[in-house]
Amino acid sequence: MHTESPEFLHKVYKTVISAWGAPEHQAEAFADAILAGDLYGKDMQGMGIAMIDHLMMQHGQINMTAEPEIQQERDNFLVVDGHRGLGQYTMTWTMNKVIEKAKKQTFAIGLVHDWHDIGCASAYTKLALDHDCIGILSVNSVTQTAPWGGRELKMSAPPLSYAVPGGHHGPIIGDTSVSGIYETYLSEAVLAGKKLDTPSIVDPITGELTDDPAPYIEHPEHRSAPLLGAPVFPNVKLYVLNVFLEIMTGILTPGGFTSPEMQYPSMHTLAKDPNTPVKRGGGAFVMAINIADLMPLAVFKAKVDQWAKTIKDTKLQKGFDEITLPGERALREERERRANGVPIQPQYWAGMLKMAAEVGVDIDALRGT
Repeated sequence: MHTESPEFLHKVYKTVISAWGAPEHQAEAFADAILAGDLYGKDMQGMGIAMIDHLMMQHGQINMTAEPEIQQERDNFLVVDGHRGLGQYTMTWTMNKVIEKAKKQTFAIGLVHDWHDIGCASAYTKLALDHDCIGILSVNSVTQTAPWGGRELKMSAPPLSYAVPGGHHGPIIGDTSVSGIYETYLSEAVLAGKKLDTPSIVDPITGELTDDPAPYIEHPEHRSAPLLGAPVFPNVKLYVLNVFLEIMTGILTPGGFTSPEMQYPSMHTLAKDPNTPVKRGGGAFVMAINIADLMPLAVFKAKVDQWAKTIKDTKLQKGFDEITLPGERALREERERRANGVPIQPQYWAGMLKMAAEVGVDIDALRGT
């Protein structure tokens, strides 16, 4: 598989987004966030997200110079309007503001609406680690899942991420989608000529479950691939948590909106009415906790280490060779990719070359700069 160095990919991302019209500080935040997804082995939340931003930019849906605006504020919370700006910059900006408040008030929350895709959620929660804080984040998304027992796309596929400082063990970083599968999983299966591991899609006509994704995905070669059938939750517990996150993001956020009110950024939808702004960035919940206000930081980190050791020392099930805590594998992947390069899916690299060429950026020429 084609590989590139992280430093080169960061340069490519920053150069291309700058050519789209983003100011230098926003381009830096965009490149940092996209690269984070690539480094953690979440390229669907890295370079794949850049493809969605490209599609939205082509149709004038992103305000490339928008600055977040604080609409409400108290000592320990703020409400932010992203003004249809880059999600990577909006969420970076908001998390940093929330961390500042937490350093003064112990706990702080940010609620955000009206931005474009953020990609890798842990790119933002990890910012809290630099300040010895806990970072927490969730956002709602376009509809990607059927309600428990339903057959229509009505539920979000929200990320839930947290970053917790540790001692010798290192940080614990959770980053997961609170759903079963979503469009990228279907696309990857179709492109590989495979079926899903389990019947995970409900046919919108018959209500029957199937493991064949091919009839239910359009344009699988693109990260923005509309769903024609709804994935289902693997269990009711995940559904219950999904409902809670929708309440904390799209419903709780003043000026926000829920997943069913959002519009999928498909090529067909955007081309049909290119002058109408689509609804994106319904709601975000961002939180930071300043540990040192609650106990000495060294005590907290020692407790994390002791607990982590207890968990990792558990006797193994058959077929397992190790117990890992959230973030361990991603951090190992990051070290591997920083040392040996980032593997890139062919369809994503083709998309990157295309978006660079459209704005006159010669990617090969960047290698010598």
